[in-house]
Amino acid sequence: MCFRDKYGNVAQLLFVKMNDTLLKALVHFWDPTYRCFMFNEMDMVPIIEEYSTLLHHDFKDLLRIYWK
Repeated sequence: MCFRDKYGNVAQLLFVKMNDTLLKALVHFWDPTYRCFMFNEMDMVPIIEEYSTLLHHDFKDLLRIYWK
């Protein structure tokens, strides 16, 4: 099986222009232990649509799951 067939065209993410302020905020609130964002005592895990909005990227196949 080809990498692209399994994971899609993830290389497109290299061309997404990031907002520096947004990136600093995401890094500041990310909790690597729980793999989610922590705001005071509340944890938050964005959904694909929210990532799509933050990255200004249209994910074509919303049902595809990306694994490490």
